Amino acid sequence: MADYASQTVAQLKEILKSKGLSLDGKKADLVQRLQEAEEATEVPAAASASNGAESETTGVEVPAAISAPEPSAAEVVAAAPASTEGDAASAAADAADSEGAAKVEEKPKPLTADERKQLAVELLEKKVQRAIKFGDEQAAEAAKKDLARVEKFGVELGTALAREIGLVDKSLGNGFKKFNKHRKNFKPKNKNFKKKNNQKQ
Repeated sequence: MADYASQTVAQLKEILKSKGLSLDGKKADLVQRLQEAEEATEVPAAASASNGAESETTGVEVPAAISAPEPSAAEVVAAAPASTEGDAASAAADAADSEGAAKVEEKPKPLTADERKQLAVELLEKKVQRAIKFGDEQAAEAAKKDLARVEKFGVELGTALAREIGLVDKSLGNGFKKFNKHRKNFKPKNKNFKKKNNQKQ
């Protein structure tokens, strides 16, 4: 049995995380949870060993699959001794990297023009219905005009409608930082900015 009491809370939480156990509670709770989990893994191992010994004495063979089920990946990591925390952490990191690589490979494929058009039509029809429901005739007419345009020409990626549907990253429209001095609430970085400009006039 490993000496969990001498480890820090962060180390205990890493071990608990690798074993798939709850991370809640104080240090005493964490230590107790780890010790209970370790005892629970020792009991089935001892039981399977005793089953194997009984089968040898009685002459009846017990299939290995029945006596001891194959451990899952989480149990394999949990069965690693506490002295190899670095190995367990690197194994967990490798597993996370492989999951991350799988997520990277599953990039959403770009939508075709017809799919973009269909999304825009659905959105604009909802806008028309919403405007009619709340009695906003101007918004309903504007949405109807947009709907007719989309049905005729489709959706361009740089438009506000494309951003509203989610075809374009919404943060792309925020690239006007170099033009901030022309904005109404501009606060210059240089404190003497207004003084210099007023002196030149």
